[in-house]
Amino acid sequence: AALVGILTVAAVYWLGLELLRDRRVALVAAALLAISFWHLLFSHLGFRAITQPLLQTLTLAAVLRGIRLEQRKWLLVSGIFLGLTGYTYLAARLFPVLLLLGSLPLLLGRNWLRRWTQLLLVGGVALVVLAPLLGFFIANPDAFWVRITQVAPGETTLSLAESILRSLEMFFLLGDPYIRFNVPGRPLFGWFWGGLMLVGWGMLLWRWRSLQTDWQRANVLLLLLAPFIMLLPTALAVNEIVPSNLRAIGLIPFIFYLPGIGLMVFVNDLGKQFKRIELTTAVLAVGILALIVGGLATERLYFRVWGADTAVYYETDGDLTAVAKFLDALDTSEKTIYVSALHYQHPTLAYLSDKYEQVKWLPQSEAVVFPAREDAIYIFPHNSPLPRWAINYFSDADLLPTPFAPDGSLAFVAYQMNEAPAVAPPQELNINFGNAITLLGYDVGEAAAGETLPLFLYWQVNAVQTADFTPFIHLEDGWGHRWSQKETFAYPSAQWTRGEIIVQRVELPVPSGAPLGNGYRLRVGLFSGSSGARLPRLAEDGRYAGDAYLIENITVQTGDPPATLPQPPVALHQTVRPELELVGVERAALAADTGESIDLALWWYATSFVPHTNIRLELMGSNNVGRILANAQPVHNTYPFISWQTPQFLIDWQTVRVPNDLPSGDYRLLARFLDGADATLATADLGPLHVTKTERSFNVPEMQRPYPATFANEIDLLGYNLTPLEEAGHYQLDLIWQAKSAPSRDYTVFVHLLQADGTCAPCIWQQDVMPQQNQYPTSRWLANEVVTDSYQIQIPKETPPGSYQLEIGLYIAETGQRLQASSPNQSESDAVLLEPLRLED
Repeated sequence: AALVGILTVAAVYWLGLELLRDRRVALVAAALLAISFWHLLFSHLGFRAITQPLLQTLTLAAVLRGIRLEQRKWLLVSGIFLGLTGYTYLAARLFPVLLLLGSLPLLLGRNWLRRWTQLLLVGGVALVVLAPLLGFFIANPDAFWVRITQVAPGETTLSLAESILRSLEMFFLLGDPYIRFNVPGRPLFGWFWGGLMLVGWGMLLWRWRSLQTDWQRANVLLLLLAPFIMLLPTALAVNEIVPSNLRAIGLIPFIFYLPGIGLMVFVNDLGKQFKRIELTTAVLAVGILALIVGGLATERLYFRVWGADTAVYYETDGDLTAVAKFLDALDTSEKTIYVSALHYQHPTLAYLSDKYEQVKWLPQSEAVVFPAREDAIYIFPHNSPLPRWAINYFSDADLLPTPFAPDGSLAFVAYQMNEAPAVAPPQELNINFGNAITLLGYDVGEAAAGETLPLFLYWQVNAVQTADFTPFIHLEDGWGHRWSQKETFAYPSAQWTRGEIIVQRVELPVPSGAPLGNGYRLRVGLFSGSSGARLPRLAEDGRYAGDAYLIENITVQTGDPPATLPQPPVALHQTVRPELELVGVERAALAADTGESIDLALWWYATSFVPHTNIRLELMGSNNVGRILANAQPVHNTYPFISWQTPQFLIDWQTVRVPNDLPSGDYRLLARFLDGADATLATADLGPLHVTKTERSFNVPEMQRPYPATFANEIDLLGYNLTPLEEAGHYQLDLIWQAKSAPSRDYTVFVHLLQADGTCAPCIWQQDVMPQQNQYPTSRWLANEVVTDSYQIQIPKETPPGSYQLEIGLYIAETGQRLQASSPNQSESDAVLLEPLRLED
């Protein structure tokens, strides 16, 4: 990286000659770059981004020389450098944009045909060099967008205008605040060179129209545009650190020519006033003086200010560097090593320590882990210290001697534990997830809206895992709405060892607007990040019992409204009462079938006590005939306006059902707000709703195999059809259901083809879905309605000949509890056995 930095200084001088044909400006630019703290720092950090300025400089110098001298060899060289630039850093993707815009005088001038040919040659060579990378991006498009989406506007902390303004300030007012890449707040130039930069930019703008040749106009246009275009990578990253010296690295070399151009304005003016002054000598003197004074200042800044700052020590992983030396000198035989760090499998330790492969990681210090038998070494660096909640677990552990950081504090803390401490969850459990891990218990606190809910989970590993299982926690209300969720990475499953006890702290966000109540619940489980599959929860007898454990009766208190209210998906800002504003609405769907439930949230802000107010939700057809869907109070009638603690911001989720007899068509969903006398206070248009009539049948079809069975006195199985398909081992199974009464909830149908011995561990084939492949939940069925529910059974080709039983039934997905079935063909059970399938040779 240092050599690249040195070469860049030389390349900047060459480009200065090609751009402006002025040795004096080229000399000043090279001198300024040589003493630039910004460039020096990145030349020593070793980031790949430092190669971007060098290749940009060489690309531009070569193409300008090729155009000026009409020599193709330089154009070929330029194309090679341009292609290589694409391999440097994300910000380099804007460099071709700058080149294209800067080339407009060439492409639109009198010599446009020759210029097009020259530049197409450069672009063609660049594409050849870039072809491997482009091929990779075509095959893996997500890889192209991953970093862009990480820095693109999301939940922004700055407006775009604010971000652009801050980015412009970095030139000579207020720079990058991140100490790893700058002395916090230091601009790229001081006031002297920054002022000359403005003068230089203005001089180029004034001279541009007077230039005669197309290549001169192109050169000047490029310098005029560069500060704005190459600033975009930091200006557009509105949810990141702004400004950023790293993202703005593409400004090198362009902005270093502008102070030199500005200086020449004053030097030339002095030459006119004082005829005896030799201008070249004067510029040389200024350059030497800048090198001496600037070099001394940069030396002091780099070594004595920035380099001596303790924050730099920690930002550059000085604590983990000390950990690597400590580990390599420590006897770790027959000991488990746990290291906390900001990142899993931290690259600093991977590079420096010979014992990296022995380390088990505790990312972010969000968990502590105790092995079943072996002694353990625990290391907590300064950047990821031992959390306060875990200190008591280490009261009997031996504190090992560790080195000091430059500020006199310990660079890290290390313990040796010869016996695991007793772990006693306040709320004990024994929840088995897939025989892989057991939830031993939990402890949970309270939180107000806008805060985080503290949760401790206690786990014990049952088996080593190859899948990437990760715990998830969902905060839900009593009506099933998910308010927040968190997927934790406190102790990755790739490190699990049988018998380990994991104590994990989770800070679960409770969003602003969550209503007061103690009916919340936490859904806890594990899922695979790669496949999305969840670990099944197993009952004591080994049966499926759902895919999560529910922690009930979670309390959320009323929180203070945020200083700035969040923006709803659809803003309304409608005054219902002087003290009550409907901020907006959130809709889950814009289309629904009759009988289907739709969810919507009304976003409220109340400043003071709200008198009695009712919510009436209506559907208005194109004929201006309305249908009342519901009369309600907030939060499913449990939190009326008159009981609000004000001021209050509330997100009020409501569920309404589309009437079964509503004609198909397009409607408007309206909210009418009424006072205590049912007089209309206001009406809000909540948006469109397209309604489709649900096709229902109440006639029992013909069936091959009548098989009467009743599940939980709610749903009857009337019979079924089992039809072989053309492909061997493939069958279509049609189950004929009829609702005895409208089912009270959604049930999942299971269809299992059992092993020859009648077990399902695993089944030969199975499918567990809501009826009609999740398209027609039982909660939508009407009394006496008949539903045909089809399944495509595919028996594996390797299945040996024999007789195999088909087992069907219904269960509650949340808990795995099966519905009891009664049938004249068999005794009461939680499943119905259909006629066996017989496979022949």
